Amino acid sequence: MAAERRFWLSRGDLNITRQILLLGLGFAILLCPVSARAWGLDGHKIVAVIAADNLTPAAASHVASILGAPPGKRGLATAMEAASILPDTEFRDEDHATAAWHFIDICLQDRRADIDARCPGGNCVTAKIDEYSKRLKDGNYDRWRAFGDLAFLIHFVGDIHQPLHAASDADRGGNCVPVDSTIRAKNLHEAWDTPIVRRLEYSIDSGRPETTAHKLEKTYASEQATDSWISADDIAWESNQVARSDIYGALHIPVEPCQPALNACINPAGRPVELDAVYLDQADAVAGHQLAKAGFRLASLLNEIWTQPVSPSDTPHASDPTLAPIAASNADSGEIVGNRRSKIYAWPGCGTYDKMSIAPRETVLDRDYRSDMFPMFRFICPNCNDSRRLRNQMCEVLTRWGCVG
Repeated sequence: MAAERRFWLSRGDLNITRQILLLGLGFAILLCPVSARAWGLDGHKIVAVIAADNLTPAAASHVASILGAPPGKRGLATAMEAASILPDTEFRDEDHATAAWHFIDICLQDRRADIDARCPGGNCVTAKIDEYSKRLKDGNYDRWRAFGDLAFLIHFVGDIHQPLHAASDADRGGNCVPVDSTIRAKNLHEAWDTPIVRRLEYSIDSGRPETTAHKLEKTYASEQATDSWISADDIAWESNQVARSDIYGALHIPVEPCQPALNACINPAGRPVELDAVYLDQADAVAGHQLAKAGFRLASLLNEIWTQPVSPSDTPHASDPTLAPIAASNADSGEIVGNRRSKIYAWPGCGTYDKMSIAPRETVLDRDYRSDMFPMFRFICPNCNDSRRLRNQMCEVLTRWGCVG
């Protein structure tokens, strides 16, 4: 289905289900010291980290308040990373209709004036960026509340900079074009969603999105001033042009007649497209540039939305009756404070989080509770400098309450 096809996450990443996580495999992947990791998450994390580094104090105070982030840039970046991936996981599971919000099918033969026609009913990424920007600025949140609206905005700004989220050659943004390559991708879109980003990360570092983000910031620092926010339609058109030149043109894929409403799935190349090392190196550079632009522009947009810092009278979550007041973790009583929607939880003594009432550790890890809380489980401890020690603590507690092992 067209409404379930394109994200920075690959379809394979989205098959990590709640049931698998509850059986223990997910805990091993997310929390314990093993090498497996969800590669498709990294594009959005890179964008989030770059944006967090470039927020004004005013905007940062609002983002931290909404996401329940601990003090400091590192805590803010971590919270934004966690929020950035939820539209492809938790939110999409809650409402499959949101899948259509992640892209806009602008045909290769289209003109700039055709963009509005490619977003019927405002059900595409450009319209949703405009909508959630306004909702956050006005404090007029939808059913996802302030947290969800901000998570969507962070995510969609990343999506719109992925060239194949703004282009179609009657091929569903490259999803119908098989590839012949050494990378692990079934089609052209999947190649750009995940493996190309991973190649970029490993060319910079050991594959960490945070390190990659900081490197890209330095590489494109001279462009930061010019990468201020422009209209979502302009960005979509810019991404479409990148797709035309650096994807379809570079791979000599012919232009097909395109009618997105028909949801055709054609391979215009007529054969698997070869992605050789030369092309992949060029694609890495393009992807890095796009990710840097997305991060700088996301920061610029959030800085425009919030020009004044959070004041004591601000209550951004008051409209949600299910949200609890902020409370501190208590190491002596073994209590954990967290955010059930973002699946971020504070280890005892590690700061404060909103959106979740204090609960005893036994309750948090109770078997009946796990089905709601564990799909994207995270612990954040800004006071724990030894990540290995923190990870061992998490695994110890999960084992104690029958979650793993």
